[in-house]
Amino acid sequence: MKQAALLNFDLTWIPVTGLVLFVASFVLYTWWTWREKNSAHYQEASVVPLNDLSPVKTSGQGNGNEH
Repeated sequence: MKQAALLNFDLTWIPVTGLVLFVASFVLYTWWTWREKNSAHYQEASVVPLNDLSPVKTSGQGNGNEH
C-alpha cells in the first residue's frame, strides 16, 4: 500500500524544500546562539536560576503579627 502510494508520488520538491528550510533554520539558529555578540546575554541568563535561590521575601512585613 505504502509502496504503491510512493510510486505515484511525483512531487519530490515538497520534501526537499522542507529539508532545505529545516537545515537553513537550524544553521541560522546555531549561528545566532554562538555569536560573540550574544555571549553577554547568555552569560546573564545562565545565572538566573542561582539568583532565585535567595530566601523568600515576605511582602506582609509590619502587619501586626510580630511579638
